Amino acid sequence: ELVSISRPGSPSLERFANDLFAARCVLELRWQQPALNADLTKKHIDSTVGNAHDSSYLTDEITLINEVLHELLGCEEIGVRVTTLSAPMCPRFHIDAVVCRMLVTIGGPGTDWIANDDVDMSILANRDSEEIPIKLGREVKQFNSNSMSLLKGGVWQNGFDGVVHRSPHQKDQRLLLSFDPIFTS
Repeated sequence: ELVSISRPGSPSLERFANDLFAARCVLELRWQQPALNADLTKKHIDSTVGNAHDSSYLTDEITLINEVLHELLGCEEIGVRVTTLSAPMCPRFHIDAVVCRMLVTIGGPGTDWIANDDVDMSILANRDSEEIPIKLGREVKQFNSNSMSLLKGGVWQNGFDGVVHRSPHQKDQRLLLSFDPIFTS
């Protein structure tokens, strides 16, 4: 259902994120690119962040994750999203309507998720319910900051519902990197 690789944080990348937060810089970037085109990644980041911050650390992180997804999944294209957040982007538990998605949180709490065997699907299906869709006695888990977390989505394959997750509800700011592998065949 998912793979999450914990790794030590990059002090330079965390400093970059903290500089964005201190400057109240709001990022909401989305683009699609060839998986192995680092120049296009640099162009997108530099055109938005500019010289006010050393964006090379962010460019390097995005390039690394694109390469990982290309090697793991064989995708030639990737949809990239870079967002600064100070409130939950997705406050409700849900399943993404994608094949899979890689999430990386920098400088704040990671994404909340529920193991598939622990999900109460009747609560999840009730869009009017504010209740957490979890079976009694089970717990919501949270990805570590800086971890590379690959979640299967709702269109992964027949018989798999996708990973149930949401944005963390802590008030901390965070820089969220989201990657959607795009399969052409």
